[in-house]
Amino acid sequence: MSSLPTFSLKLFGSPSIERDGALLTGRVAQRHRIALLALIAMAPGHRLSRDKLIAYLWPESDQEQGRNLLKVSTYVLRTTLGEGALLSEGDDLRLNADVVGVDAAELDAVLEQGNHERAVALYRGPFLDGFFLSDATEFEQWAGRERARLAVGYAKAVEALAEKAEAERDFSRAAERWRVRATQDPYDSRVALRFMQSLDASGNRAGALQHAAVHQRMLQEEFGISAAPEIAALAERLRREPAAEPIALRARETPPAEQPLEPASPVEEVDNASRVVQRDRRRVLGWAGAIALVMIVLLGEFWHRRSVSQPANSIAVLPFINLSPDGDNAYFSDGLTEEIITGLSAVPGLKVISRTSAMHYKGTVLPLRDIAQQLKVAHILEGSVRQSGERVRISAQLIDARSDEHIWAQNYESDRRDMFRVQEQIAREVVKALELELGQRGSTALVKRGTSDPEAYQLYRRGRFLWNTRTKEGHEQAIQYYRLAIKRDSSFADAYAGLADAYSTLYQLNLSTLPEAEIFSRKKWATERALALDDMSADAHVSFATLLQWQWNWPGAEREYRRALQLNPNHATAHSWYALLLMGMGEKRTRDAREESRRAYEVDPFAVITGSNYGWQCYLARDFDCAIEQYQKAIEISPPYARGYSRLGLAYAQKGMLEEALRAMQKAVEIGREHPDFAADLAYVQALHGDTAAAWTNVHRATSQPVEAFTIARAYVAR
Repeated sequence: MSSLPTFSLKLFGSPSIERDGALLTGRVAQRHRIALLALIAMAPGHRLSRDKLIAYLWPESDQEQGRNLLKVSTYVLRTTLGEGALLSEGDDLRLNADVVGVDAAELDAVLEQGNHERAVALYRGPFLDGFFLSDATEFEQWAGRERARLAVGYAKAVEALAEKAEAERDFSRAAERWRVRATQDPYDSRVALRFMQSLDASGNRAGALQHAAVHQRMLQEEFGISAAPEIAALAERLRREPAAEPIALRARETPPAEQPLEPASPVEEVDNASRVVQRDRRRVLGWAGAIALVMIVLLGEFWHRRSVSQPANSIAVLPFINLSPDGDNAYFSDGLTEEIITGLSAVPGLKVISRTSAMHYKGTVLPLRDIAQQLKVAHILEGSVRQSGERVRISAQLIDARSDEHIWAQNYESDRRDMFRVQEQIAREVVKALELELGQRGSTALVKRGTSDPEAYQLYRRGRFLWNTRTKEGHEQAIQYYRLAIKRDSSFADAYAGLADAYSTLYQLNLSTLPEAEIFSRKKWATERALALDDMSADAHVSFATLLQWQWNWPGAEREYRRALQLNPNHATAHSWYALLLMGMGEKRTRDAREESRRAYEVDPFAVITGSNYGWQCYLARDFDCAIEQYQKAIEISPPYARGYSRLGLAYAQKGMLEEALRAMQKAVEIGREHPDFAADLAYVQALHGDTAAAWTNVHRATSQPVEAFTIARAYVAR
């Protein structure tokens, strides 16, 4: 059996190169190098001539310059991926599939094999989504052709799975598959018709009628045409006919035939009929009672589980799909998503999943019901954005994920300058549809109009988009965009809050060469300015809380965290950082710390730091099973997370699971070689394991650098 490739080239969605799940950055991930790998990977035999590569990638260069540019790119790729990744064969370059796996190339292979499940799992979004090369028209045309071809293959795979589910009479699953197709191609009446039929067959007639109305409205508004006659005919029939049982429920196993009886006399027939009636009456009553009892138990269990795992007043806003011709507008659709999440988060009594966990599902093909169960919410808001020039078209729909029914759907068309109004309207429509009260926010805007300058707002949104990449380059670019936004509108509080956040994470993630005092000074200025301009900003209060913590003013920091959570009860970062503050305030606050950390995890289950902080609270409370579960989830989400392995090892050690603890600690040291505390933690576990010589070696290794004294002391005690 051949081994798996060392590297993965992901070309669906936003392209990337990964090794063991870790994203490769730097020179190897530069656009022309990604494009070069994509061209070779998708060519027949994974090979392409150097002349064709130059023509695609550097069409404006002369032959000598083009050859030099190609030589530099191949050198960088081979340096990072290894000499065996990119092979020279005459004038051709060939990509070694044993070293570099390519999702798009694999999709072609599995489609040819008829493995539709794998094909759907591979497709994470359009081919090279949002990727472009300036002054490379031929490459852009090639990418467009590949994008369309692969999308057709993916669509066929989804339809094949839908039809398979229909053949198996699993109409709920079929409806989920057709929903994916309808989202991919909302204007295709054939797909809309199949989606409606599967919804009706699964018992969701209201959903089928709702989709007919949405499909008709979209076609009318976008193209000025009507849906296919079959859509209207089916909708009319569904309105006219009484709703039947779901087909899946009507399919019953036929009972075995009874043995024939000897003919009875007329008298016997009367007596037999009387006995049969009485017997059947008792049997029916008995079965009815048993069925009623079972149904009561099952319904009670169902409603209990649903109320615990998916509270009615809960929602996840999935990333709005960017349908704009310009792929660079991803920041705009992500910004729209984030603003709606922020607005809904301020509604009392409504659980709203945080941005980080919502973005985890960007480009996903998972059924909405599965997403809702994973996030433990009852409702999903999804939509799309199409921006052309200054005009923006937004489609949004609210779905009850428990029943798969559309609660509300609407299209909006607006000038980009008026986006605050549209965002506000969507948030209010959601609150109205969920029959919630706005409390103190009833007469105020759910979505803040932070600036009247649309250009300043766009600069701010670009800054937020880049800051969320959590890279050094992303931080530096974000800071520049925030400064440009402030330059255009010096009263824009959100831009100052963004700037303060960027300085905080620059320091926390050790991404800056600036002295600590300089970072603190800049953060302090930006935070104080944001608060002075907008005292109703939860982000500004969180930033101020961390500033006060930096100054050891813990009572002041607690006051600011409480104020932030009053303004935004679903602020996951505020809950998580408040928990860390409480943890340091003494044993009496331990229970409060764990509760805050748990709330943070509930609204942001896919944020590594949030889950990790919750795991640490469980560890300190000696709930080691909870700690192990949280750290296993953290490293599943982010395999390169060294501290997750270290904390997992400590929890294993406390349970006496020393073999597991040793493996986790070794992984932490392997990933975070530069971190001396991990070596000290490994020494601690090795000492518990009885390997005192190895423990001694790692103690010396750890103390060769500045290290927390406690970790060394713990290793000595264990030894």
